[in-house]
Amino acid sequence: MARHARSGSGTVYARGVAARSLLTRSRMPRWHVGVFRGRRSGPPAVQEPLFEIELRPERRYFRQILQALTGALMDTDQLRAEVAVSRVLGVIWSSDPERNGSAEEAIGRGLVDFARQQTQPVAANLLRVLAVMATVREVRQAAAAALAVRPWPAAPWDPPVGEVVVGRCWVVEDAFGDHATVLCEYGYGPDLRTAPRHGIAVHIDRIAQGAAVDVSLVEDVDAAELELRVGADHANDEFRRVEPGWAGAVLEQALARTDHVPDAPVAPTFAPLRALALARVRALPVAGLDLVQSPAWPSVPGSAVGASWSLAEAADQREAIIAEFSRSPEAASLATIPPARVAGLAGLLLEFAARIDPDDLLRVSPGRVEAFLDWLPAALRTKSESTAPEPAGSPAVGVADSVVPAEVAAVVRAWTAWAARQAGTALLTRDALARAVEEILADYRQAG
Repeated sequence: MARHARSGSGTVYARGVAARSLLTRSRMPRWHVGVFRGRRSGPPAVQEPLFEIELRPERRYFRQILQALTGALMDTDQLRAEVAVSRVLGVIWSSDPERNGSAEEAIGRGLVDFARQQTQPVAANLLRVLAVMATVREVRQAAAAALAVRPWPAAPWDPPVGEVVVGRCWVVEDAFGDHATVLCEYGYGPDLRTAPRHGIAVHIDRIAQGAAVDVSLVEDVDAAELELRVGADHANDEFRRVEPGWAGAVLEQALARTDHVPDAPVAPTFAPLRALALARVRALPVAGLDLVQSPAWPSVPGSAVGASWSLAEAADQREAIIAEFSRSPEAASLATIPPARVAGLAGLLLEFAARIDPDDLLRVSPGRVEAFLDWLPAALRTKSESTAPEPAGSPAVGVADSVVPAEVAAVVRAWTAWAARQAGTALLTRDALARAVEEILADYRQAG
């Protein structure tokens, strides 16, 4: 899906954000229009062969990294140096399947120790960048300590790397609450009106527990802001300017959740700019906010939240919701499907909702529908292979061995319409939801 459009200035921007759910959707949902598209991955500051090797905490690799970074670190452009180091740190992050910071700390400390033993100016500049860019606090502290032990050659940057001025911030959220893009403006210089400016745009997938799934480095902030505004108007999304403190709180949580959600499906451009995004978030004002759309950390697939939905204390709530749905006008279209199967599929919809957002079980959106259909086969397979008998009223009773795609589509269609009405969703939004869900269900039936 990598389309490209060239701006009038000659800069190439990749178009289309690879926003997928935690259930490994591999394409941009066609119903999602109003997302940020103008972006660039940064200047080619680092030799590409650097990213083809397996990084290890060994001296010869550190020497190769330093050599590859020489051009960027000796340049007078602070942002070029930051992007170059961010790309290296992105390789380290990508190589760690646990995403727990252990590889970043081990290799980061090793890189600091190697640079500390060198005498050339490029080593000093690497330490200066790591002191503000390293993703692990201990590595930043080690780099700062290494700079303090002896005099180093002067840096080529004025102002120093990392000393950015924070400008405006905006957010655009799609009408269904599945995706959000936060764009913040920064500049090197005392006055943003005259200083070179850049922006960082972070795309957040709320189906993936609110994880950040893509990062963009924006060269023309004004053009990007206009594109976000126009795109939101076209898609009936919400676009607004926000306080930098609010943006910082949202982005800090989203970037942390990318590490905590095991299957968060990040775009290819996420890792190279992750360290830069984290550094810019640290530059934003600190704000203690109770964030909206903030389910508990454990509520990921396979966690205690998903399991607790099948416990006895949840049974009454589940049965009451299913009974209300079964009596609704929307469920009248399901007369040809056995009631037990309707109830079972409704129970599975609730079970999936409990895994995604236990605080709002009836919220519906195209993203949730698509993610549910991705999750359903594995969930049914797991239940059918389970040796333990399903308790009465379990979501899988009467469903696991007899799922028919047409019946699933019919129940999902009716459930979505009923839940949207229950939530008091505006009629125009409900119409858009119905069209989007119908398109997703058509693909599901064809694939089935």
